[in-house]
Amino acid sequence: MISINKHAMKLVRQLLAEAEEIGCKVHKLKNGTTVVDMGMEAPGSWQAAKYFTEINMAGLGSCNYVNFDLDDQLSVPAVEIYVDEPNLACLVSQIAGWPLGSGDFAAIGSGPARALAAVKEDHCFELTSYRDNHSEAVLGIQAVGLPDEALAARVAEACRVKPENLYLLVHKNASIVASVQVSARIVEQTINKMIRKGFDLNQVFLARGICAVAPIGTDELDAMGKINDSLLYGGASEFWVKSTDEEIQKVLPQLVTQSAKDYGRLFIDLFMEANKDFYQMDLDIHSPAKVQIYNMSTGNVFVAGEIRKDLLKKSFFKL
Repeated sequence: MISINKHAMKLVRQLLAEAEEIGCKVHKLKNGTTVVDMGMEAPGSWQAAKYFTEINMAGLGSCNYVNFDLDDQLSVPAVEIYVDEPNLACLVSQIAGWPLGSGDFAAIGSGPARALAAVKEDHCFELTSYRDNHSEAVLGIQAVGLPDEALAARVAEACRVKPENLYLLVHKNASIVASVQVSARIVEQTINKMIRKGFDLNQVFLARGICAVAPIGTDELDAMGKINDSLLYGGASEFWVKSTDEEIQKVLPQLVTQSAKDYGRLFIDLFMEANKDFYQMDLDIHSPAKVQIYNMSTGNVFVAGEIRKDLLKKSFFKL
């Protein structure tokens, strides 16, 4: 069985070697934990965002940049994601499922270290028997400040690794790394929805996705709205599965943003109505714009949803 932390550490070492050149800053905490600032105080970069994304997928997916036309004049970048091991890359690694910290430092952890800790609050591990076993751990953190020794110690203990063998990759919402890595969750976002709608993930073999990348927000709240709208209205995923056509046809309409009662509204408006609590929002809104499923068992293909370029322009720019 693949050790996803061992696999991801190959990329982590490349990141550390190139950190300064790609707009990152490396800090050593007093307990030896390595913190890589990829978009908190450091500026980050396109390459830093690619590293964060691919490390968060445990090195089991690739992230590349393409162009995304919004109309005849406006365009934005987009990420194109290919995933060979969707359950390992997304379910037990990329999904942000580990609640971290409290008070002034509250965040959700994502990345390979989740499979070492498998904390009870991280409900994805109720769906898989996979657990990692490695002496090093790497965790991605999207937050408003850099983690301290106390948080690093708790993470290291939960992962059963020495603090000096823990690597924390951090950024804030209003950063290029956030804009890219959130859009790069297009496959993960769909898998999350598949879980909620009862689709058996053991039927999934390959996946890919493409998603518009939002401009960097003017502040943390503005950024949160834009980066989530990129998924809701600008992201399309494709899955190759072995299932029945009937099961695919039943679940597919439930996977896309169109299935939500709040479809057509911008994320920031819904977030403010929910008192800035992600989990008080209607969960069906947390969906990809479009999903295509190819059934390897029958050769048939099914599609639901659509890209909404009009809503992306409304979210991304003050026109």
